[in-house]
Amino acid sequence: MILFLTGTNDFGIRQAIDALVAAAIIANGANAVDRVDGETLDPARLPDLLQGASLFANERLVIIRDASKNKPLWEGLGDYAEKVSSEITLVIVDSAPDKRTRTYKQLQKHGSHQDFPELSEHELAAWAVDVARKEGATLDGRTATYLVRQVGANQWQLSSELAKLIASGQGITRESIDLLVEPSPQASAFELLDATLQGNQARAQEILAKLKTIEDPYKLFGLLVSQVHTLAVVATAVGKSPDAIAREAGIHPFVAKKMQPLARTLSYAQLRGIIGAVALADTQMKSTGADPWMLLAQCLGKIASRA
Repeated sequence: MILFLTGTNDFGIRQAIDALVAAAIIANGANAVDRVDGETLDPARLPDLLQGASLFANERLVIIRDASKNKPLWEGLGDYAEKVSSEITLVIVDSAPDKRTRTYKQLQKHGSHQDFPELSEHELAAWAVDVARKEGATLDGRTATYLVRQVGANQWQLSSELAKLIASGQGITRESIDLLVEPSPQASAFELLDATLQGNQARAQEILAKLKTIEDPYKLFGLLVSQVHTLAVVATAVGKSPDAIAREAGIHPFVAKKMQPLARTLSYAQLRGIIGAVALADTQMKSTGADPWMLLAQCLGKIASRA
């Protein structure tokens, strides 16, 4: 049997592989699992690797990662797609293999293909609700969305923060999230820009005051610049879906989708004004001895007024 796992959601792929490994060990012992780095694997080893049962296990699980980065191996796997022993479960893991290759088509034809794309904000929130339920904790959809927005699109980090909240035994609420969860720097920068553009001055000042205690001003300004760049990319991609924007700009679909409501509120003239305010602050931070926090606050004030 061949399982062909593709996609950029490494967390989802890891969960799928962990489940396969656990089942293989229970059924046939630890010697039943072979993990192989396809980038360095010699294609001449394929016959031995895929020949079937060994002295130590009746059935085997063979996991090969990144085989498409090794052209001779990738071509060899195409030849073996129809020859894998019934005693072998071959798992091919590759984030973005070339769909035009013969091997890709052979693996799709003779194997079970599952793609693991990055999850949207809604999907991440639903996943968090499900995890909490399985662990005996209560998490409603609105609070889960708030958690995702605080942590960002990194599912590994979201899993870690969710485990922390569940273990605390305090219940998962916005208050416990604010108390226990450390927002990602990118999420904090977005929240600051969002509050500023929404005209919520009190919230923007609250966020900035909190960030003063935990962030370097130059690093925070760099993150703000990155957020404004993403805002400009999304605002100028008129009529395109978040997925299309993400592919073309090399950003996460979650980020593109989150930025779209803000982008729709801006005219091109306002966007140019915001970019000009950020550019001026950048020059001032590099060429003057002024307090960076003051310059950052002035920049946010200009952004709030659409410069």
